[in-house]
Amino acid sequence: MKKRILSLLFILCMTISCFGACAPKTPDYVLPTDVTATPEPTATVAPSSDERGDGPATATPAPTATAKPTATPAPTATTAPTSAPVATQAPSVNPNDLTYTFNDLTYNTSYGTTYKVLDDGSISLQYADIYQEIKLSLPDALDMSFCTGVTVKMKSEIGNLAVKLYDESFAEVFVRYDGKTNGIADHKLSPNLTTKVAGIGLMACDNDLTDYSLFDATVYSITFHMKDGWNSGTAAPTSTPIPVDPNDTGIWENNADISWIDPSKPMIAFTFDDGPVGTADTATSIRIQNALAASGQHATFFYWGQSMNAATEKEIKRAYDMGFEIGNHTSSHSDLSTLTPEKMLADIQKQADKLTAITGLEHFLIRPPYLSANVTVKNTVREPLISCSIDSKDWAGATAEQIINTINTQKKDGAIVLMHETYSSTASAMETLIPQLVAEGWQIVSVSELFKVKGQELKDGQLYTNAR
Repeated sequence: MKKRILSLLFILCMTISCFGACAPKTPDYVLPTDVTATPEPTATVAPSSDERGDGPATATPAPTATAKPTATPAPTATTAPTSAPVATQAPSVNPNDLTYTFNDLTYNTSYGTTYKVLDDGSISLQYADIYQEIKLSLPDALDMSFCTGVTVKMKSEIGNLAVKLYDESFAEVFVRYDGKTNGIADHKLSPNLTTKVAGIGLMACDNDLTDYSLFDATVYSITFHMKDGWNSGTAAPTSTPIPVDPNDTGIWENNADISWIDPSKPMIAFTFDDGPVGTADTATSIRIQNALAASGQHATFFYWGQSMNAATEKEIKRAYDMGFEIGNHTSSHSDLSTLTPEKMLADIQKQADKLTAITGLEHFLIRPPYLSANVTVKNTVREPLISCSIDSKDWAGATAEQIINTINTQKKDGAIVLMHETYSSTASAMETLIPQLVAEGWQIVSVSELFKVKGQELKDGQLYTNAR
């Protein structure tokens, strides 16, 4: 009997235990657990039942269904437009900017250039040699007196790509040679022209590139930044010329000695930029000076300030003592057309003061760096400005033979030749060419001597390319 009672008690305990295991445990049941497992909305919008303090009975799915819409992209939909204005908010872009792709430009002419206009309007360029170029016409000629600058979007990682501007007769009026980039970049130009521009040129120009088959450039667009009223048909105002001192006769005060020159014979002015180099016997400057002196000829040397120091300044004194003309190539070698009139005058005067200390002269012909002289330069500078009619291209890597050939094929009575005293190729060319020209009856003279013999006065603020 006792055993039966124990068995019944055991069975009863087991039954109670099983019932307890199967019964729901209220503290572990929280309906919002499913809601909080859904996306972010429940975290930000629908609080849990514990947070509300109303217990699990009120946390039915209905509120959670409405909770989701409240956290849906309604706010994000309204915030999205705030980023759109940021993109279009670049009405910082000048509405007068004229941007052309190469679908807008028309082919004019080219020399040795392989090109292809791509679907995006860019132009792919390949060149086989230095100075090869393609010229393209703008849709309409632009009055550059309204232009504040030009931006060329381009990629030229192998070599320098020169960018040129041409007037309506397709004469070159501006050039920049240093178009080399690291990836796609904006190449910014400051033409400062008052003429109309009708075309552009893209020319391979890198002295250091030995294998031009590697030269590969792409130009995407060209933008002219124009002032208000550029299409009004009225010319933009130009700078007011600085009054000319009637007592300032400029370089004429140097009283160039022309007694040794025969006016009946042809003459040509040789000019050399970028010195001084120094006075060592092997210096290119001294080789050029000696070649001139050996044949009894003269030239003009345009010196710039950053090449001058205690050692190199002796070269200037030597050149002056030998009867050569000393010219001013500015102190900083900056493009004068990019400077304000005040900075321009200060730069020129700083170099003039140095040259005066060496020579005792007060006035010097000006060779504008890069031959750049716009209307502002001409209205500001109170000395004659000297350009050239023959460019030897020594700066672009021309060999001695090429320099000689260029001068021989282009020489004319009254011409001015641009050279640089810094290249051994130029020194070698002079050692051969000077005695050859003298033997042919030519006279090699300074610029001031050339104009004085020809009876042509050099006037302040005027740019001269020849004396013909």
